[in-house]
Amino acid sequence: MTFSAPAFLRSTLGALALILGANAMAQTETLRIQDYPGLGNVIVRVAAANGYCEKNGLKCELKTIPAGPLGIQTLLAGDIDIAFGPAEVVIQAANKGADLKIIGNAARDNIFFLMAGTHTETPNAAKGYPAVMADLKGKKIGVTARGSGAEFQLLDMLKGAGLSASDVTIVPVGAPNTALPAIANKQIDALMLFAPMDGFCGAMKVCRVIVDPRKGEGPKEILQLNGASGPMTVRGDFSQKKGATLTAFAKAMRESEAFIQNPANFAAVLKVINDTFKIEGPAGLEAVETSLRNSISGARFSLDVKALQAAADYLSRTGQIDKPVDTSKILQLR
Repeated sequence: MTFSAPAFLRSTLGALALILGANAMAQTETLRIQDYPGLGNVIVRVAAANGYCEKNGLKCELKTIPAGPLGIQTLLAGDIDIAFGPAEVVIQAANKGADLKIIGNAARDNIFFLMAGTHTETPNAAKGYPAVMADLKGKKIGVTARGSGAEFQLLDMLKGAGLSASDVTIVPVGAPNTALPAIANKQIDALMLFAPMDGFCGAMKVCRVIVDPRKGEGPKEILQLNGASGPMTVRGDFSQKKGATLTAFAKAMRESEAFIQNPANFAAVLKVINDTFKIEGPAGLEAVETSLRNSISGARFSLDVKALQAAADYLSRTGQIDKPVDTSKILQLR
């Protein structure tokens, strides 16, 4: 038998490559992360599209769950690993005993805004908030779901204007894709929702934004949320077992944030959104672009701890939770 050094070397290197490849595959961990219809979890979508998750040994798998409370329920059931929803929803769940840890933000700035249908008269709109809220007395107002962050913030807006939930009828309408026909067909008069609903309003002329906390409009209780509006949350046991995984995830999110916040990359970010959320026709494309421009500055992973505590203090002060929550106990920032 003739020994061939080059052939032996090739065989050895090939076997080594297979072993290293198998080890690399074994080290890649899948994280199931909550997304929403529309712009959704922009920071994770960009991280997945640009390879930041893969670069850090992860597969970021987005799961569409259109409401915050349902996201937390799905997280606690073990069917996703990271929930993304309003701070109020996370604090409510923690207050009820859920073992949760906030690891960072998906959206720093407020994600909800109030819109009125084109058929709804708002003579006080020019006066802004709180005067415009009087125009909605006796009206039907849509929210994503009952008990959602959208409903909590609608109640805050009503209270800040001297009104209460009994002055309106609150209707669950889901995400923008189901909320749009509801307001277009006049089944509701106003709507508290998230992007790209603001884009739909402008492009399709079925509604208009009347109170926008992203622009400093609304009661201080809502404005104080800017900085910790849409945290990403994991189960406490998951945080303990998967510390290294979550550190890698945070690194990927910071790379994604840096890319998103560079104005030169707007077109690339818009392409990621259009590739993951299709709205056919010029009006749909305009709606998505408008919404992204309105909200892109809030796509940041860093979280303002004071803003999160302000949210908990307000919920306690207004009786929406039955005891104070020290948010430092549910923080495990990366």
